[in-house]
Amino acid sequence: MIYGSYRIDAEFEVTFTSKKVGQFGLNNDRLNRLKLMEDLFQKGLTYPQISDELNSRGLRKVRTNTPYTKKDVGMGLLKYRKRLKRNDKPTITNLKKRLVLVPLKISQNHP
Repeated sequence: MIYGSYRIDAEFEVTFTSKKVGQFGLNNDRLNRLKLMEDLFQKGLTYPQISDELNSRGLRKVRTNTPYTKKDVGMGLLKYRKRLKRNDKPTITNLKKRLVLVPLKISQNHP
């Protein structure tokens, strides 16, 4: 916008926080297993029913190669949901706005 012999510019400084930046990804097998647990829970299965379903499919815990328990399912879902929340949008923590007047260079051509 022009005001007299100045151009008015708007400048913004935005500061945001995000927990996603330093986060590492899970391999597809583990991520798919967590998604399966969440899907089964959304269908109305309880933690013991989910652990029974995982065990009947021949799935074993990744680190210990032992059968799933209801506690394993509960903790897995808790951590998975926290992970999803961290992946949410960044939060704006500070917003500064200011207007800047920039002098216009007017060239005068005299005949």
